[in-house]
Amino acid sequence: MLNEETSQSATRLGTGIPPAPTTKYVTYREEVATKLAGKLSARELRRLEAEEYLMSRANFIELNGVVHHYMDVGPRDGEPLVLIHGWDCSSYWWHHIIDPLASVGYRVICYDLKGHGFSDSDPRRDYTVAGFSNDLRALADALQLPSHHVSAFSLGAFVALHYADTNPDRVRSLTFFNFSLFAYNRVASAMIPGVLDTVFNTILRPIERRGLWWIPYIYALVVMSKNTALVSDVKLATLSLRCCDPAAVRVSAEELARREILEGVAEQMARVHHPTLLVAGSGDPIMRPQGGRKLMQLAPNGQYLEVPRCGHLILFELPEQVIQIQRLFLRGVRE
Repeated sequence: MLNEETSQSATRLGTGIPPAPTTKYVTYREEVATKLAGKLSARELRRLEAEEYLMSRANFIELNGVVHHYMDVGPRDGEPLVLIHGWDCSSYWWHHIIDPLASVGYRVICYDLKGHGFSDSDPRRDYTVAGFSNDLRALADALQLPSHHVSAFSLGAFVALHYADTNPDRVRSLTFFNFSLFAYNRVASAMIPGVLDTVFNTILRPIERRGLWWIPYIYALVVMSKNTALVSDVKLATLSLRCCDPAAVRVSAEELARREILEGVAEQMARVHHPTLLVAGSGDPIMRPQGGRKLMQLAPNGQYLEVPRCGHLILFELPEQVIQIQRLFLRGVRE
């Protein structure tokens, strides 16, 4: 059920009756409510209460024919900051970041890409960089955002860069977390999408459905990160496994393996003149820091920051550092 703030927000946008919450959202919120009514450990109670609080902030809006979930936190007259999550993730990956930035005056808008989180699937399966970028433009139009900051993680960085390149007057600054320049490799591009499809859709997703969250947790510790994430964060991460459309995983993986997309990143970065910061993890096995350094050498107005002992999951590994880095960069843009 939509809260009062959500309904008022939708009315202000001139949409009349807001779209109904997605089935994924309704189902999961009912599950959380049922669990909260039972007997829980103190740790589990705190975790579920935190999730319930996040879910109470839900807004829903139709963008290009697909109902999207988003959160809109902070003063409405604050400088807008749009947060874009990564591949097979959700807006909740930013949950440590939202309130600290809203509390210093930014209007923080955090949304689920279509097919991810609590946003509906796209019947056209347009899970492409351009498709996601067009949805972001529609969201900015619907919310009547003035020039805004955009921060993005992993896949989201491809989307943010495309958006800034095609809508330069709309963007005030760009922050990329865990982003890199990739050289096209025909063999790797042919193999990697299938491997990712198998790992995430065939192995990890059924594991999550059985409640075996600790297996993805071990996978994250061994492969993706250099720091131990909180159990509550890992459970939020596995929620995105549950909610993501398997087609979005396949199509997006194939998209990021295409020569046009990989080679287009360098060309787009060279054209983008916005203040840009790329934050890399020194131990990121996916978006390797050497590729991040090369990419920022192409940026007309770019800065590069490498975080020691950090893997690919910086939003969960080192959230306090992310908050401080983001605040300092945005303060510099403001000044």
